Amino acid sequence: MNSKKLISAVIIVLVFAAVVLGFWYWRGTQDKGAVETAKTVSDAVPEIQTNAGEKVPEINPLDRANPFKYTNPLR
Repeated sequence: MNSKKLISAVIIVLVFAAVVLGFWYWRGTQDKGAVETAKTVSDAVPEIQTNAGEKVPEINPLDRANPFKYTNPLR
């Protein structure tokens, strides 16, 4: 009876070790693939240099607020 418990304990420990090693191996292979995919995608994207401030018109709100710079259209 004692040898059956020992065999059962050894089998449980081996299964647990196999699960842990399998998880560790699977997790390590997944991370490397994602990094290589990201590098491939970033190499394919062209460098686009944009400046949002280049296309903004020069507008001074104080010029529009001065009533003495324009004529009254109702006169």
